Amino acid sequence: MICPRCGEVISDSETLCPFCLQDIDLNVEFNDYRKDGFVQIQTKNEADTSEPINYTPKYFNIAEFNIFVIAIVFVLVVSVFTVFSLRFVQKTHVDYVKPYEVTTAPTEKPTEAPTTENTVKKVTIKNLLGSWTIKGSVDTPDTAIPYYTFTDSGVVQENYGSITSTGVYKDLSEDDDHIVYIMVDNGFSGTYRYNVTGNKHDGYTLTLEDINTKAAYTLVTAVAKSKKLTPEDNPKIDMKLVGYWLSADKDKDYRFHSDGSVSRRTGETVTEGIWSVTGKNVITIQYMKETLKSVTLDYIINGKELMITNTTYKKQ
Repeated sequence: MICPRCGEVISDSETLCPFCLQDIDLNVEFNDYRKDGFVQIQTKNEADTSEPINYTPKYFNIAEFNIFVIAIVFVLVVSVFTVFSLRFVQKTHVDYVKPYEVTTAPTEKPTEAPTTENTVKKVTIKNLLGSWTIKGSVDTPDTAIPYYTFTDSGVVQENYGSITSTGVYKDLSEDDDHIVYIMVDNGFSGTYRYNVTGNKHDGYTLTLEDINTKAAYTLVTAVAKSKKLTPEDNPKIDMKLVGYWLSADKDKDYRFHSDGSVSRRTGETVTEGIWSVTGKNVITIQYMKETLKSVTLDYIINGKELMITNTTYKKQ
């Protein structure tokens, strides 16, 4: 006998298939058994023989079902393995990938000499920021030239040798008429019509024209420098002068140092130099402006008061 479920050959005395545990009905008649594993069965009803019963054939292939299940499991396993493999590769190689850098295409260098297209097209007060010096002036170890530095806080500073003067500037421009007011203590002052031309490669040029006198000045960009004089070894000094002396109006002061250096402030101008005693109650101060300068001063000390050139200073 053949099992109607799994198609295995079993003993006719079996009521339960030992292969698939199917109950065996001894009244079942097998019409056909095909090599492909399909079993077509038809059941007879022995109680009613008046007319035949039309049974619908049923087909079942356990082998193909198992193959289908195995195929589904295989696809799932491959998919999961692929996903985890990609994540692992990404994680282990991310540190070695060079970040993407945004670059711009190189610009071709002009074949012709720079033209007016290289000049500053829109002049603003920001074009004044930085340090400038008079065009054509030359700084040497024995000479000094003035430098003018404009800051974004409205302060302008003049460095001339060992002298530093501080002032202010203000933009008075209207539309395309660029005007700047400059006021430097003991230095470059006035109201000027200005213009800035040039480029970053060749440098910039600042043109100033006094709106009253029409005097014109041409400055170029530069690095501001100052001169510092070195005192002589063992200078001849008066220790009574050493210290900080302030005028009554607090607008002037002297600072005499024991190493022979000295600084003098008048308003917003500070002069650095060296000093020494050159006579009875006489001192000589040297400083740099254009070239080395010297000034001889008489002084009188009375307790904590110092008189120089008819100005009284008190020791602080």
